[in-house]
Amino acid sequence: MNFIKHSRLHTVLAGFLAAVILALPLAGCAQTAAVPDSSLRTESSAVTNNPAPQINPSGSAETSGQSAKKTDSAVASGAKTASETKQSQKTTTAAPKTQAASDEQTLKKTSGDALADNGVQFSVPKSFAAQSGYTYVDQREGYNYLPDLASRAVYKQIFESAYKISASTTSEGYYPTQKIVVSGSRLSEAQLRVILLAFLNDNPQVFWLANAYSYAYSNDSTYIQLYSVVSQPNCTAMIQKMNQKVSAVISAMPAGLSELDRELYLFHYIAQNCTYNNAAVSDSSIWQAFSSYGVLIDGTAVCEGYSRAMQLLSSYAGLQCMLLSGQSSGVNHMWNVIKIDGSWYHLDTTWGDSDTEVYNYFNLNDAAIAQSRTIFPSASTLTDDQIDGTVGGEAAKCNLTVPVCTATAANYFRAKAAKVSSSLEDSTVTAALTSAVQSKSSSVSFYIDESVDFETVMAGMTTSSPYELLKCVNAVNSKQAAGSRIDTDNLQYLGDKVNRGITLFLKYK
Repeated sequence: MNFIKHSRLHTVLAGFLAAVILALPLAGCAQTAAVPDSSLRTESSAVTNNPAPQINPSGSAETSGQSAKKTDSAVASGAKTASETKQSQKTTTAAPKTQAASDEQTLKKTSGDALADNGVQFSVPKSFAAQSGYTYVDQREGYNYLPDLASRAVYKQIFESAYKISASTTSEGYYPTQKIVVSGSRLSEAQLRVILLAFLNDNPQVFWLANAYSYAYSNDSTYIQLYSVVSQPNCTAMIQKMNQKVSAVISAMPAGLSELDRELYLFHYIAQNCTYNNAAVSDSSIWQAFSSYGVLIDGTAVCEGYSRAMQLLSSYAGLQCMLLSGQSSGVNHMWNVIKIDGSWYHLDTTWGDSDTEVYNYFNLNDAAIAQSRTIFPSASTLTDDQIDGTVGGEAAKCNLTVPVCTATAANYFRAKAAKVSSSLEDSTVTAALTSAVQSKSSSVSFYIDESVDFETVMAGMTTSSPYELLKCVNAVNSKQAAGSRIDTDNLQYLGDKVNRGITLFLKYK
């Protein structure tokens, strides 16, 4: 795990915590939006990471020279560059313009002949891992969105087609899958794109499908051609690896966990076993970075890969989980929406993956997520011309189902952090720190009660008298042996006013 270095976090030096609260978030994903005809995805850096101010021993502000390693960071410094100026926070209701930056794929029509003979095709094994004690959830929000039986029938045909791969390749390097024939119906391109999006959004286990398609009409029928990015033998081997990995992850999950604790288990697993794929920014051949395979097998991915892996693992953990797309500071981004105890929440595993896990994007409601990003509209609000790109020359980015997220009970800080209502709660803070030390935790979080002013309490805990966090750290350290004491020279914290949370990052000496 090495998403960012915490040079953006406020640091304790000479007994004082830095006085600037972090502004969240930085633009999320800095890569190109369009998928080239070769089906290989490219990315280009578009975000500059600015170090956060620190307090030196004399008390004056200085800038850390350590730069973040990742182009789409979970946190940002208080001082933003002009290119990082916050965009409108409202959810879009009109089709957004295609941006020059994205780390999620774009469906692209290829020049392939959908009527051509694909030759001999070979089947690959189904993607099913061994199940644990949790009831498997079939993610079908995309399927359920489709408005008619005919569209759902094509969706099912795609599922069968994906598992039959031609031995020959196209001029673009694709391996055609079994051709789909929709007899007696001419699907519009807008209809086809919505059906494909529904399938891709529901099936993270089908990681080998290229984000490309071709289609043609013959008489009153529609012929649809999809493609694999790998050969049948390679695909078979990759599926077997994925099945084994998912089985291992889920079988290691303790039995009897609540839905929230299962979600946390998967969140921690991804954060601890995957790093952001900076190489994919300049190497378009790394298609795996956009897939669940990149996270679970390669251990490296971009935001689309993180989101698809979380969705895949959630199925086996008995959790309903969707993909959602939008923008942050004009940069395209993908994250999850997950249902916990009957309510939907926004979850961003990419922005939670850092040197130490960050919980500022763990189970947010719509109001909180709107502080950092704009959600693409549902396809139901767009015209066919917008969906297929007739208007504007490029297909509009869109979601299908967009759940309403109003609950707050499963927000990480509300559900898991130590509750404080003043900056003088020695017992609460000390107990939380003691528990963290005993388990050698890398962080401890606090939730500031809504009955008090967040900034006032946070200041009293960090930057103003009584310096509650530092005082309690010293008290805990006085009872610890060498090697188990919190390193007060390396204390860093992250404030989250939107979710009323503070996370203190710990190192030991």
